[in-house]
Amino acid sequence: MQQGIVKGDVLQRLAGLSFIAGAILLIVFNAIFPRASDPADVGQLVQKIADTRGGFWEVDHLLLAVGIWAFMIGATGVYRSISTGGAAVWARLGFYGVIVGTTLFTVLFALEGFGLPQVVELWEKAAGADKAALFQVASSLAWMNAGLFSMTIIVYWLALLFLGVGMALSTVYPKWLGWGIIVLAAAIIIVVGLPQAFAGPSQLVTNTLFPILSILATVWGLALGVWTIRKAW
Repeated sequence: MQQGIVKGDVLQRLAGLSFIAGAILLIVFNAIFPRASDPADVGQLVQKIADTRGGFWEVDHLLLAVGIWAFMIGATGVYRSISTGGAAVWARLGFYGVIVGTTLFTVLFALEGFGLPQVVELWEKAAGADKAALFQVASSLAWMNAGLFSMTIIVYWLALLFLGVGMALSTVYPKWLGWGIIVLAAAIIIVVGLPQAFAGPSQLVTNTLFPILSILATVWGLALGVWTIRKAW
């Protein structure tokens, strides 16, 4: 393993491009995500899925997943570029955490983006007692997804915080890149992940604070990708 970023390094080139591509996907499809006006109202969520199912709902979730996968590739480049001292320990913890967080995101997007719409489709076609029963199934899945979302937020951004500590302690990256994600990740955990985990989804936390902070964190990924490309190309 090497310390630093060497021009011509294929992994670092791929990492930089992945950060840029992932950031673009996450910014765009996070901004246009079809959110219910009240995320705590399951009826609104079910109707929103019914209105956008069969195309936009599924595509949006799939491309958000691709963006998260691209960020994992980018994190590989950060992890491999820091190989000595305490910074390497933090970078390694962060990278392993990103793998776990990416796995959780993948499961979340699979359930919410593809599993739940199938239940909603059955609900639309059903009548009487079957329709009521299927709504309860959809409601249960929605609340399970809300809990999984909260845990995913905490795990994923805690991993990015660790990665940021490694970057800030290293001599490889500018200090502002490390501290930038430390602050943003801590903010997302404190004002989004923990409140939603204990109090459930809300308009303020889920529909306002999370999109704003997550897009800012994605802009950080875009900046890191551009910086990496300029060093490695």
